[in-house]
Amino acid sequence: MKICLFLLSYALILGIFMAAPGNAAIYRYVDENGTVSYTDDLEEAEDYDYDEYDDYGEPNPDNVFFVYDETTHTLAIKNLFNSEIVVKVMVSTMENLESDISFNQAIEIPANTVYNLGYFKYNGTEQLDLTRTFSIGKLYHGDFTEYFTTQSAELIVPFAGKHKVTQGWQGRFSHNGPKSRYAIDVSMPEGTPILAVKDGKIIDMKMNSTLGGSNPKYRPYANYIRIAHDDGVMSLYVHLRGNTEQFKIGDRVKQGDVIAFSGNTGYTTGPHLHFVMQSNTDNGVRAIKYKFGSVEPKTGTMLYGR
Repeated sequence: MKICLFLLSYALILGIFMAAPGNAAIYRYVDENGTVSYTDDLEEAEDYDYDEYDDYGEPNPDNVFFVYDETTHTLAIKNLFNSEIVVKVMVSTMENLESDISFNQAIEIPANTVYNLGYFKYNGTEQLDLTRTFSIGKLYHGDFTEYFTTQSAELIVPFAGKHKVTQGWQGRFSHNGPKSRYAIDVSMPEGTPILAVKDGKIIDMKMNSTLGGSNPKYRPYANYIRIAHDDGVMSLYVHLRGNTEQFKIGDRVKQGDVIAFSGNTGYTTGPHLHFVMQSNTDNGVRAIKYKFGSVEPKTGTMLYGR
């Protein structure tokens, strides 16, 4: 029995991986709903106009991996995040496979746990490819046809002081992919206090970078903090100054707490904050609409923080 468990590596996220010798290349693509799929049809994969800024705040893929027990023929997923994740498991063929696992179905897995997927026994002799995709955060069951909030007390502006939105929703430069279409960029001096927009728990961060610039090579160096809120939505704060985090992963924060300070890390043409509200659905992470009080943060809007 030969089972190849392809973990979702950075190479896979960014492009193509090759199938077994003699087979076609397999392409990863994301459709307009944010659904991650695999296909050997390059034209189908190119249908989606990928927004490279969708990769902001991508969690470490090494924290989610398969565990297989050859004695009981059970397959599990181990989640090392201090957060729920939503996983989809895919298999290259069902031929000669005995399994009660629901493939290509969204499964919510608790934080810091080994989750039993089910029985999995392959009786064939050819290579079997087993893959998984995941998104961080719990499943959101809210209404996507309305704004996340129209209540003035629900969200606060995510920074101190008065600063202008230099690029709003579905901007001319970026903010067009499923994860970022309702993101904003706000120009501000480095060292501006960044505030939690509402109560929640820090579930992911990368804050050890000091590098940034206008060359795409700096994209992996953007610092960020991701907060999960009790209603199932998440807030994401990007381009933060390195090593300025005021909390650690797993800490609870209150609305208005200073979580870090603004910076100029990653792929950026100048100091600013990239901010977005997101939700995790059975079709992947999606940006959601929001207002600060009654203000929709369009390009050119002046926002007044605490």
